[in-house]
Amino acid sequence: MVNAPKVKLLNTDYAWRLLQSPGPRVVPVDATWYMPNSSKNAKTEFAQEDRIKGSVFFDLDSVCCRTSKYPHMLPPHRLFDKEVGKLGIQSEDLVLVYDRQGIFSGPRAAWTFALYGHKNVYLLDHYLQFKEKHPVEKGPPSESPASEGDESGYKGIDNTEFTKNYRSQVIEFDELADLVVLRSLDDYYLFDARSADRFHGKAPEPRKGLLSGHIPGALSLPFGKVLNENGQYKTREELIEVFKNDFGLDWNEPLDRKGVIVMCGTGVTAVILRLAIEKINPDIPIRVYDGSWTEWAQRAPDLIVEGNM
Repeated sequence: MVNAPKVKLLNTDYAWRLLQSPGPRVVPVDATWYMPNSSKNAKTEFAQEDRIKGSVFFDLDSVCCRTSKYPHMLPPHRLFDKEVGKLGIQSEDLVLVYDRQGIFSGPRAAWTFALYGHKNVYLLDHYLQFKEKHPVEKGPPSESPASEGDESGYKGIDNTEFTKNYRSQVIEFDELADLVVLRSLDDYYLFDARSADRFHGKAPEPRKGLLSGHIPGALSLPFGKVLNENGQYKTREELIEVFKNDFGLDWNEPLDRKGVIVMCGTGVTAVILRLAIEKINPDIPIRVYDGSWTEWAQRAPDLIVEGNM
């Protein structure tokens, strides 16, 4: 098994202590992102509203594969290094990722940093609770500790190591389609983080013209089910109960399938599920379907199921 870096969840108090610590440089990373049917603009908000002091803004819609027709697909290896370098982040820095909605897009950004080999990645669980207890800044952003960095100074992992990380943590359309067509998807648990109504074809997708429904053999697990009433991750024990009650899956027993695949609309909230499962057992093999439903609905319209089938 490839031992790629893992994202570490931090509650608000531990995050505050990390920010105040005299140790390695800590760079807060605002990774707020909104659904395409929202009128909000995360980058504009970053410049005008509240944030953790010293934050830089990580734009999921910019740090992506720019030649893909699908939104915010994972970027080429060296493009990630270049864009992170532009933010002034260095490979030795501790990055504290958050999003101003709480737990929504932050997990995707944090996992992206870890996937590309950044060793010290923390995810704040979560910002709305943090700003109730600790000071944040408002108005124009203050200078970030990362502003001392050199935009060409980010030295990430080599291509061989990145390829290993990618193959162990990401599944692409062709492989997933083969699993479905060859009826081999039963070898995996495929969890879909979209709402139940979108999954069952009862509600429209936020992207116009896109069919709703689900991949044959997928299981509906809306990401809100792994969060508590405050929008934070449930405890390990509570997460175990969710999977046991909804799917009869006992995480205290050895996994009875080859691994887990997670998906959503465009690969963002799928990572909320990924980190929830890692909280239960960090050794479970999990892959993210990066293109998720937006890609599947366009490339495999004949392999879409509605209802409870």
